[in-house]
Amino acid sequence: MILSKSSSSLESIGQLICVVLLFFFVLFLAYITARITGSYQSNVINKNSNIKVIEVFRLSNNKLIEIVKIGNQYLALAVCKDQVSVLAHLDESEIKERETSLEPINFKNILNKIKNEKQDE
Repeated sequence: MILSKSSSSLESIGQLICVVLLFFFVLFLAYITARITGSYQSNVINKNSNIKVIEVFRLSNNKLIEIVKIGNQYLALAVCKDQVSVLAHLDESEIKERETSLEPINFKNILNKIKNEKQDE
């Protein structure tokens, strides 16, 4: 009687470990898939495009003002739910373009920072 209870609890622990390992494996596969598709899409979209969104300002839920570079021209666009209107043509001297780097986020550094802050408290 005692042996059957201990073997069922060992089986339960074994099943739990298998489920946890399977979960982490699926999580790892999802991470790899997201990285591959994200890098592919960003390379395809950004490198072969003549259109670049410089800045977006939200006026309300479905109304935006965008500064867009199309070829060598800068345009200020009003984007609504069903309509896009050109507000103005802008000179390159009027644009303050921010340099954005798409460096990957290093979660290890973030976790270390949080860990160090909690240890200091």
